[in-house]
Amino acid sequence: MLTPDRIKPFLLHEDPEVREAAVAYFGDCWSRDPDIVPMVLEACDRFGTEGDVRALSLGHRFALTEETLDVVLGHLARARDPGSIRHLNRVIVQAPGDLLAAREAVIQGNPHFDRALVPRLQRRRDLASWTGEKLWEELRDFARRSEDKHHVGEIDLAYADDLIDALAPRDVPDGDTIYRLLKSLEPEEGWLEIFLVDLAGTRRLREAVPVLVDKFRIDTDYLLECSQEALGLIGDPEASRLIRSALPGADFHFKLYAATVLGKIKHPDSEEAILALLEAEEDPTIRTSLCRGLCRLFSGRGVEVVRREIAGGYDTWYASLEEALLPVVKVLGIELPEAEQWEEERARKRRMQEEQRAEMAELDRRYRALKARGIDPFARLKGAMAKAEEPVEPRPSVTAPIQRAERRVGRNDPCPCGSGKKFKKCCGRASG
Repeated sequence: MLTPDRIKPFLLHEDPEVREAAVAYFGDCWSRDPDIVPMVLEACDRFGTEGDVRALSLGHRFALTEETLDVVLGHLARARDPGSIRHLNRVIVQAPGDLLAAREAVIQGNPHFDRALVPRLQRRRDLASWTGEKLWEELRDFARRSEDKHHVGEIDLAYADDLIDALAPRDVPDGDTIYRLLKSLEPEEGWLEIFLVDLAGTRRLREAVPVLVDKFRIDTDYLLECSQEALGLIGDPEASRLIRSALPGADFHFKLYAATVLGKIKHPDSEEAILALLEAEEDPTIRTSLCRGLCRLFSGRGVEVVRREIAGGYDTWYASLEEALLPVVKVLGIELPEAEQWEEERARKRRMQEEQRAEMAELDRRYRALKARGIDPFARLKGAMAKAEEPVEPRPSVTAPIQRAERRVGRNDPCPCGSGKKFKKCCGRASG
């Protein structure tokens, strides 16, 4: 597999798909290389932002220096398309608090800085001056205040992220405390466990790796997504070794989340683990995930493995292995006879996506034009909806209620086909 220094030049490759794959490689592990953001922005200058929207969307994951922040601000001032402006604003507002304090006046003076982000900028600036003890107490108190919130959309996760980012450079709580709490807390105990997973990742706390891998045995999607990101941040190959050992005898849920981590940890042990696991794994979705991991590692040894998987059939609902492999063989300089056909199919999909985006942009333009003239484009629809809500004559009652012969299967229930997957990941996907 290629090393980061071999992949970095491809951030400036002429092919946007190659650039996107290279950015995703560094984004998987939240690279601290200060060259990444300047190179992404240089690519935008060379090729335009349209082909690098994905790269800009990952910009907040990378290291920023004061000099780099000034480069980002320069690009924001020149930006024209809304997508670039939105992503660059996110990069800026999630910069370290001390940088925000040093450059606050310049940031707020930028013509394209989103004024709605000023409160968050000021909050991150202020949190950077708090002591570790005060930040830790507030994080725990915020978890307590959020105990009645059971869904991600009900809680201010941006506030939690800001507290965690400010707390990460401190030594409170220490690594032993984080490890102990992660071992003892249960998912139903509230948000503190999730916050600690994020803190362990942001601190790149190697001693937390075993307990984070164990989290994949819990069927709680958001917690497991956070654990994936934390293990990618930490980047310790011990996680790859633990997953390699545990995955063959694990249930589908564990496999689905743990397999993804192997592609995030950029280490030869991850490549070895994937190749070994593919020898015995039978589930097509897990095999597809493992093959995609080989692509995300830019594994030369994995090229033929992935080709065989494509030829033999794989879970196309989960990922496109053809699209994942194309930039890899370009970077490795490998010519495949089927690559031209894959390129044509990819180009067809891109044209369709562009047409759909153009249609949506035109609908948005018409909507705004009508609103500017004082016309509500949805007036007729609202009238129809209001009419539908009017009371109607009750129908005659039936002699007996109609009942289901079988219990309704929920999206998160085990699939009745016996695969071991959730219904939403198995037959529910096909029926939907």
